[in-house]
Amino acid sequence: MMSTLNLVDGVLAMGRRYQEVGRLRDAVAILTRLSRFRYLPAVAAEETQARLAEIYLKRRKYKQARRHLTAALRHQPDNVRYHYLLATALAAEEGADLERAGEHYRRALELDPGHVKCLADYGQLLLRLGQTEEGLVRLRKAVDQAPEDVEVLGKLVKGLRLSGRSDEARSVLHLAMFRNAQSPQFRKLWSEFRFQQARRREAGRMQLAENEDDGEQPVVLPFVRFADGPSQASDCPTILRREDGAAAAPSLRLPRRSDKRNVQ
Repeated sequence: MMSTLNLVDGVLAMGRRYQEVGRLRDAVAILTRLSRFRYLPAVAAEETQARLAEIYLKRRKYKQARRHLTAALRHQPDNVRYHYLLATALAAEEGADLERAGEHYRRALELDPGHVKCLADYGQLLLRLGQTEEGLVRLRKAVDQAPEDVEVLGKLVKGLRLSGRSDEARSVLHLAMFRNAQSPQFRKLWSEFRFQQARRREAGRMQLAENEDDGEQPVVLPFVRFADGPSQASDCPTILRREDGAAAAPSLRLPRRSDKRNVQ
């Protein structure tokens, strides 16, 4: 029995070390092999499942991550982190189950109301579900709890901008810049916001120009120069414009020669 425990501890330590140094493929191979042990202590089994879930989340393989997080929650049903990660995997997965993701976000917040990242991500999820006001309330609360967290602030600014509340987003950014004047991350967020606003204004001008072009406009042929005033006979030669813009040679009218000859 002791030898089995030693083997489990050694294999788990190896998988842990591979994960920490970024050798994720080797870590997955070791931890997957360990998860298939028939008699695996509960503590080791939970850590194995949790670590596999973390790796798959990092590699954006959300289906596998969800499976391992579900297994980890069987060992610890009230683990805040597992609920949060499972909600993240569900929200990011193709064909996302947003309602189920919301359940795990809410459960994580019930267990830990001060989980700022969970609060901000839940606010974003509510926006995706069309619950704009509730989503913005959650995002504002997250920023109030962590005003120095530029990632959380960025989520609120994006939510406000997409909800058509650019003025509030600008005010929030101004306050954040005042509090974090020396932070390059906050200055970058402000620059990105201004860029998005400029793009939006330019897109609006282009759309307006396209709408104006849709109306009927008089067509003027460029190769004919019309005389000013009423048409009348003139001794001046008529000058026509060719299509290439050059003036055509003037047409000269020669006096008509009389057929009658002078008779002396």
